[in-house]
Amino acid sequence: MLDLLYALSLGLVLGAATGIPLGVVNVAIVEAAAQKGRHHATGIGIGGAIADGIHAGLAFAGIAELLRRVRVLERWLLIASAAIILGYAAVVWRRRVPASHGARARIEGSAVRGVFVGIALTLPNPLPLFAWVVVAGAVLPSATLAVALTGAAGVAVGSAVWFAALAGLASRGSLDGAATRWIPRVVAVLLAGFATWTAIRAFL
Repeated sequence: MLDLLYALSLGLVLGAATGIPLGVVNVAIVEAAAQKGRHHATGIGIGGAIADGIHAGLAFAGIAELLRRVRVLERWLLIASAAIILGYAAVVWRRRVPASHGARARIEGSAVRGVFVGIALTLPNPLPLFAWVVVAGAVLPSATLAVALTGAAGVAVGSAVWFAALAGLASRGSLDGAATRWIPRVVAVLLAGFATWTAIRAFL
């Protein structure tokens, strides 16, 4: 029981801490909060948190280390991830900016759709998966399946709490005027940069 409590607590802390640095999900949440509303942005965060939990679970259970040794699979996952992120960057770049709060209400995005976006942006990318392999070796070596799953659940919850808080903060400010024009463009450029780096890593 103590092992499970330790794994859960550790997962909560790691999930929140690893979500804070600038990443694909963070910038997607900020843009979604500005253009599609808080619910859609929170959905993206929850989707990213689910993917984080899956990555952590695979790493804690020792499965990800086996995947890491298959170089061809790693390369194609990186390419697929880069394509998905680049495609989303193009959608963000071309997204129409609402002219008023009334128009914004009509294009409010759904939380469920946001969840699928968050999963698609995160799950195929093996880079965070392999980063969790390093973390697993340091904090939960030789974990049992129960401990691994408990730790992964903690990671997912911790990540979701951070991403939901970010979505709430990003949706609070007034986004009329210039901000609604430059935020999607900046986010699209950042996402394109993430996609380019991911594609480069496929051939290193």
